[in-house]
Amino acid sequence: METTYFKLEPLLRQHKKTPLALAQVSGLSKTTVYNLVNNKAKAVELQTLDKLMAGLEQLLGRPVRFDEILEKRPSSKQERLTRLLKDAKPFCWKDVQRDLPPLTLEEKAENEAFMRLLEEARKTDLELSQVRDRRLLELFEPQKPRKKGAVPR
Repeated sequence: METTYFKLEPLLRQHKKTPLALAQVSGLSKTTVYNLVNNKAKAVELQTLDKLMAGLEQLLGRPVRFDEILEKRPSSKQERLTRLLKDAKPFCWKDVQRDLPPLTLEEKAENEAFMRLLEEARKTDLELSQVRDRRLLELFEPQKPRKKGAVPR
């Protein structure tokens, strides 16, 4: 889904005008104009849009079209990502391997050494996590309930 945004900031900058000047000639409040320029407004009334367009025309000295101040953009990162990946093809490791040059003997040895080191690290991590889990269980294991009237020592 796309959302409509104002392009007022670059338009004003291009003509060396300020949001304050636009607020003064349009009759809109400074807050309203700054919210529109910075795309912080959630909604705009038609009367506000009319005043904005009249103010821009007076400030720039020429007629202003809606497409000069409005644009549609993807509304979220997810939607931009979806558009970017729209025509992407699925990744297949076998296809990539086919296109890669074969490993040299030195690269194969380095790869095997790395895989051994990785496996050792996984085993060590598993052993340490089991010890840690056992200690945590001992620490937080529910204690046996005491008999009524028993005095702790």
